[in-house]
Parts: sequence; C-alpha cells; structure tokens
Amino acid sequence: MATTTEPTDGGPEVLDDARAALRVERRRVGDEREALRAFRGRISSVPSEPVRTDGGAGAAGGGGGPIGVAGGIGAPSAGGPRGSGPPAGSGLVAVRDAYRETVMSVPHYEAEYDDTYERSVAEEFSPELAYALTRGSRFHRECKRSLLDATATAIEERERFVETVRSESESVERAASRLAPIRSEAESTGQREFSEAGFGTLDAYRARTEVLIDDCDRIAARRQRELASHERALGIDGDLDVPTYLYQDLAPTYPVLAAVAAVGDRLDESKRRIERAMARSG
Repeated sequence: MATTTEPTDGGPEVLDDARAALRVERRRVGDEREALRAFRGRISSVPSEPVRTDGGAGAAGGGGGPIGVAGGIGAPSAGGPRGSGPPAGSGLVAVRDAYRETVMSVPHYEAEYDDTYERSVAEEFSPELAYALTRGSRFHRECKRSLLDATATAIEERERFVETVRSESESVERAASRLAPIRSEAESTGQREFSEAGFGTLDAYRARTEVLIDDCDRIAARRQRELASHERALGIDGDLDVPTYLYQDLAPTYPVLAAVAAVGDRLDESKRRIERAMARSG
C-alpha cells in the first residue's frame, strides 16, 4: 500500500485549534467592549473640575501644558485657600479608579496586557490623554470630553472587531465543511493500489482527482478573498493582518490555507501515482 505524508501543521486538528482560538478571542473582545461601556458610564458621572480663574499660569486660555492639562502640574485648587469644592485632582482619581475597576479588571487583562494604568491608557487612548490623566492637576471639561470621545472610539473598534471575529468564524466553518469530504476522499484515494487497475479505471481516478484539486483551489481562493475583506473592514495595513493576530499561538498562522494545502498535497501525490500507473499500463 502506498503511503503519503501530510504536513503536521495542516491536519484536521488545526481547524479545531482555530475554532478554539476564535471562541477565546470573541469572548475577550466582548469583555473589553462591555468594560469600556461601563467605564464610559462611570466617567459620565464624574464632575469636571474648573480651571484657575485668578490669571495665573494655569488660567483658562493661559496655554499651559499639553492637551488636557489645563493649569499644569501642581496648580492649586480652584477652590482657593478656603478649600471650597472638591480637592483638585479628585476627578482624576475617580477616573483612575473607574478604569482599574472596569477595563483593567477584565478576566484576561493580566495574561494579555499586564500594563500599568499609565501605559494602559496611553495604549488605549493616546499618550497625550494619558499624560493628562496621570500627570495633570484636575479633570477639567476639555479633558473629560476628550476622554469620553476616545472611549467611544475604543468601543466602536471593539464592535468592529467582534464582527470581524464572527465573520472569520463563519469563514472557517464554511471552509472546514467544504474541505471535510474532499479530505476523506483524498485519504481513501491515497490508500488505493493502482498497479492492477486498467487504463480506463486509472483515467477515471485521475479525472476525479483533478476535480478535487480544483475544489481545493476554489476553497483557497474564496478564503483569500474573505481575508482581504477582513483587512478592508478593519482598515489594517502594515505587517499585522487578522490571521497573524488571531492565530499567533498556533503553529500555522493561516490554519485554513494550511489545511487546504495539506489536502492538496495528498491529492497531487495521488495524481502522480495514478499517472505513473497509467504509463506502465500503456
């Protein structure tokens, strides 16, 4: 009985691994989206703090500090020496606590990110906003507006990615469903002996094998189109694409294409064996 080899990274188990990775990612992105929504709700209820109005360097329009840092670092409370109103910076403390209790409390945070508060808000929003939140003296109106806008954008990005993961799951399931009977037939053909078969039988086997190879090519082509659609939907460019991100812990970065290629290789080998038998029988 003839034997063929199939790449270890393209067996049927690789699609199971891809499904598992997608389930994990869908849950994680959903958790992050809900955490950001909760954070936005918490921030909405944090009162903004007034900027200085005594004409000092931190006065409104005084041009001090980067975005969101009106009044500069260490500016005194707008309440003045009598201490009226909340302590300066109490809004920033409330923002920090809300962020830690929502975004930084998702179940996978430590395993996936494990960042400090300052680094996390810089990565999630922007370095400028992170500076305002961690080095500023008060949570003034412009800072609050910028933070709410940035949080809304982060939520929208998660929503788009949830949709991409859903679409990717459907793509993997569709490819797996179409590939399964081809794989089964390819394995059956690969185990056949052709030395005693007549020319007509061999020609029929060859024709059928070519049909299956064409089917593999169509599955791969559709998969490529779907991956390109994911990239366009997310506006991804550069070296990082959707499979590289989603399947970074798997042996094949492109599990569906690896699985299709493994079946295609088996079919190619069967076709070569059939054609050698045809040459001998002729």
